[in-house]
Amino acid sequence: MKREAMAAMVMLLLAAQAAVAADVPALIEAGRQFYQKGDIARAAHQLETALADLQDRLGRGLSDDMPPIPAGWQGEDTEVQGLGAVGGGLSVTRAYTKGEASLNASLILDSPAVDAAVALFANPAADPTQRRVKVEAEDALLRWDATAHSGEITLVVANRILLQIEGDNLLAADVLIDLAKGFNVGGMKKLIGV
Repeated sequence: MKREAMAAMVMLLLAAQAAVAADVPALIEAGRQFYQKGDIARAAHQLETALADLQDRLGRGLSDDMPPIPAGWQGEDTEVQGLGAVGGGLSVTRAYTKGEASLNASLILDSPAVDAAVALFANPAADPTQRRVKVEAEDALLRWDATAHSGEITLVVANRILLQIEGDNLLAADVLIDLAKGFNVGGMKKLIGV
């Protein structure tokens, strides 16, 4: 009996999610109609609801494109956050640990931070502590401090996605490069229509 009730609840939740996802165009249209009537508060609510659904779906898709947990490491669940308060966009992050070593992978979509990173790629000589490396078919900038055993690797995909991994207490810079190879760049490009 408990199993049947649980199955019914799961089906109900899935149906509710599908209904909300299917209603994004309706929410946008309702927002437009409220706006035309001068009801700005209801227009904002409708559009915020539509935006939250779109960001949730996009965030779940991009979470699947984050690097998998390397053998011998522990990984936390991905976290998705809208960046509307800091200029717009979406952020997906995941942390990894192995003893004292830590890695923090981030994906930032359609944010002013992406534009800033594009500028770094245009003139990598401006920062002598970094060097250009290849991660699969993508250009990346690697900064490595052998004394501190820390560094970061940065990639920009289609001038819309900033991928960055920061690491501390690592044995070598290759740990950063290897994890960066785990980003599913093709999946990201497909998801954003590039």
